Amino acid sequence: MGHNRRGQDLEATREALANWRRSHGGRGRPIPEALWSEAAVVAGVNGVAEVARALRLDPRKLAKLVEGRARGSGLAPAQFVELGGLDLGEPREQGKAVLELVGREGDRVRVEVVGDGGGVDLVALARAFWSRCA
Repeated sequence: MGHNRRGQDLEATREALANWRRSHGGRGRPIPEALWSEAAVVAGVNGVAEVARALRLDPRKLAKLVEGRARGSGLAPAQFVELGGLDLGEPREQGKAVLELVGREGDRVRVEVVGDGGGVDLVALARAFWSRCA
């Protein structure tokens, strides 16, 4: 149910932006704060990069709005994220794991670990990536 709701929210926001762009000429005109706020709510759930791409919005501005909403709500940005096991609901090849990290401004890194991982320290990799994005 949650995933379907997320998709509905993104689609409703996409439609609202498309209507505004049709009515007001779009490019070069500032998008109303109410639409930016709606996009920030959706991005807080679905991820900044995905929403910015889907709605054709500036990912840097959207990331700042999402961060501002988290601060304004009294929620601190996540310092630690626990991943439960490697069975994340998608079938994967035997002996292969994929980790994708997304920074606040939409930067991405994708790591594929084959076999036993050969001593890859995923926690250190994640820290290094996110400290670069901060």
